[in-house]
Amino acid sequence: MRQPVTLTAIPSLLAVAGLVAAAAQAQESPVADPAELAFEQGRWEDVITEYREILAERPEDRLGLLRIAQAERELGRHEQAIATLEEARTANAPEAMIDLERARNLVALGRNEDAILALDAANHNGLRALELLEDSHDFDPLRAETRYQEIYRAVRRRVFPCEGIEEAQQFDFWLGEWEVRQPDGTLVGHDSITKRDGGCTIHESWEGSSGSSGTSLTFFVPSRGQWRQVWVGSGATLIDITGSRMENGAMHLEGTIEYADRANVVAFRGTWTETDEGVVRQKFEEFDLVAQTWTLWFDGIFRRVDRDAR
Repeated sequence: MRQPVTLTAIPSLLAVAGLVAAAAQAQESPVADPAELAFEQGRWEDVITEYREILAERPEDRLGLLRIAQAERELGRHEQAIATLEEARTANAPEAMIDLERARNLVALGRNEDAILALDAANHNGLRALELLEDSHDFDPLRAETRYQEIYRAVRRRVFPCEGIEEAQQFDFWLGEWEVRQPDGTLVGHDSITKRDGGCTIHESWEGSSGSSGTSLTFFVPSRGQWRQVWVGSGATLIDITGSRMENGAMHLEGTIEYADRANVVAFRGTWTETDEGVVRQKFEEFDLVAQTWTLWFDGIFRRVDRDAR
């Protein structure tokens, strides 16, 4: 016969349940690698010890020597770090990172010319550590040099290729914070247009005066030589249009619009035109299937505003 649980037994049962839950959570949580944890926490002597132990068991670990060299640099053992990096090269560790680390040590030793050569080698091996080139104080003695700037620009082009695609700048006139009105002056909303993802996407965040909202992504498709915009609004409106810049400088995109409350997909087109005063006119048209003609869907005049003043 099952015995009833008394009130005095409840705290004990809760404690046991808590221990069981904690044990289960501990089993589910991944255990941090001691070597990587030491590296993340900046315990450089421990990094060297832990990775030496790993290499003793797994000599093929090609990143271990690189981590040791990084720890040695942090400890100011620059000559030793350079020697370890050559071991890492023999072990086929990533060449670009080896030469980048060599450059950091060489600068610390006052060997700036050798450091530039090491950075050049890293660049030729596909270096992508842009943030280090931008922010690391290790490279402060080199920043004014023309060759350093050339290497930096080459790495930036590799990391953010859209910045170097001329066509990807065609929509830049639309960037900014905007107040949007109808041609008669009626305020219809505010629009924030920003470039993101290394210049590869243009992000639109729309706030309508009536409480509506919407978001679009606009991007250049190199394989087609065209722009594409995908919009989704709070009214479940989906717009998907593609096109290019016209001879007069305006952007013209065509495609479809789809509504949540009806099954059909309707032809749709949009044009963005910049005036000499920096005002942008956005005009959207929808094809009327009944009348078999284009009808005005939206006509907005964009004028720049200070976002903080909104």
